Amino acid sequence: MSAVAPADCTGFADRVRARALIALALLQPLAGRLAEITGRGVSIAQRSRASRGPVTPADGAFVIWLPIFLANIALGLRRARGPRGDPLTRRIDWLAGIALASNSAWSLQAQFRGLGWPSVGIIGVGTTCACAALVDAERARGASPQARFAARSLGPLAGWLTVATFANIDAALSTAEGRGARRPQTARALALIGGASAAAAGMSVASRGNLGYAAAAGWGLGGIALRNARDRNRAVTVAAVVGLVAVGAVTAMVRGAERAARRS
Repeated sequence: MSAVAPADCTGFADRVRARALIALALLQPLAGRLAEITGRGVSIAQRSRASRGPVTPADGAFVIWLPIFLANIALGLRRARGPRGDPLTRRIDWLAGIALASNSAWSLQAQFRGLGWPSVGIIGVGTTCACAALVDAERARGASPQARFAARSLGPLAGWLTVATFANIDAALSTAEGRGARRPQTARALALIGGASAAAAGMSVASRGNLGYAAAAGWGLGGIALRNARDRNRAVTVAAVVGLVAVGAVTAMVRGAERAARRS
């Protein structure tokens, strides 16, 4: 009997993982429209309208999913053509794959079960894995073109999911408690937006000022500000704008420090 070399097994596993990334990236938009395709369940847009609150971005903000989906597909295609055998790249692949799978699982949960604490748990897993993959990619981007491409591709996903996690918490609380008076809703929204802004600023530091991350997180906070400006909720509008400015300022400072360190 002939033995299979460990290197051959590793190369095969890398190829399977890369193709799985492509499949998971392509699955996301399909999973998000399954209720419309099958005629069962409730579309994500309807769920969002039914449970939206002060922490839900304006409807137009969700167009960001198009570039995110394209970036995810590009990452899978790049990994399919890239070199094999890098342990860090494998870790990034695993984390990115879990993040993409979680996105599809969240879409199915939202359409067929609704927005509640299970959906918060699912998006929390996706956010954690996307952010961890981004941090790993940023740490290795100077030495690895694959990691550099992964950092660019995963930044928008991680940034949007950071803000979306807090919006999902608000939706779950609203679903569990019912719609209350505006004042308690506003107080909760201020706390959640503060948490989203702090988390995004912290991740901007951890990701070394990744522009894609900051842009997507800022887009989410800007969408929240726009919705509340339309609803004339001044306190939440101001909080979201302050969070957006804070994330931008932290990102600019981190990038400035990175440039200074490279010059020295």
